[in-house]
This record gives sequence, structure tokens and C-alpha cells, in this order.
Amino acid sequence: MKYWIACAVLIAAPLAARAASPANAAGIWSTTGEVSGVSVVETCTFTQDADAKIAGSCLVDGKAYPTTGTVKEETVTWQHGGNYQGTDFIITYTGKLGTDGAITGTMGVDPFNVDGSFTSKKAAK
Repeated sequence: MKYWIACAVLIAAPLAARAASPANAAGIWSTTGEVSGVSVVETCTFTQDADAKIAGSCLVDGKAYPTTGTVKEETVTWQHGGNYQGTDFIITYTGKLGTDGAITGTMGVDPFNVDGSFTSKKAAK
């Protein structure tokens, strides 16, 4: 009986560890979306450390904005600053990495208190 319990533990442990591993968000991502009728188009370059923290930058209208974020399992969250018609803002993206390799989700813009949706696709290697 102990043998079967030991076998079950040996099989289940790697599967549990694998399920808890964060998605890999490192790379170059093309993001498109819309917030309150305003189109969002940007290209983000991310690195991801062993603690699943994201760092990098997002290029918006020719300007690079420092970007930070996190990855928890399949959920990817990142944020960066920006400027819209003279007002500085912070845009936060939260999405899920799908089986198709794209991140889809919602974005919020403070201090405007508006939300929208986005899709981000990883650039081909």
C-alpha cells in the first residue's frame, strides 16, 4: 500500500508544480485595443525574471514608456505611463494567455477611470 501512495505522490508532485508555473511573457508583443472609442496600438518588449516579474518598455506613438508587471499562472498584468491630450495617465493591462498564444483581457486608464479591451500577440521569432 505504501508503494502505491509513494508512486502517486511522485507522479502528482511534478504535475502540481507544472500547473503552478507562470506563463512566459518574455518577448516582443503587439497590442491593439480600444478605450472609450480611442484606439490603442503599441509594441511592448518584456523580460521576465525567476519571480515572474515583468520589466521592459512599451512603444506608443514613437515614445517608449518604462513598463512593469507580473505573471501569475496564465494571467499577465502590466502597466506603463502615457499622455493623452496633455494629461498624464497610467494604463494597466490584465489578460489571460490563451492556447493560441495571445493575451486577451481588459485595460484601465487612470485618472480617466475608463476601461477597454485588448489583444496582444507575440512577435514571431
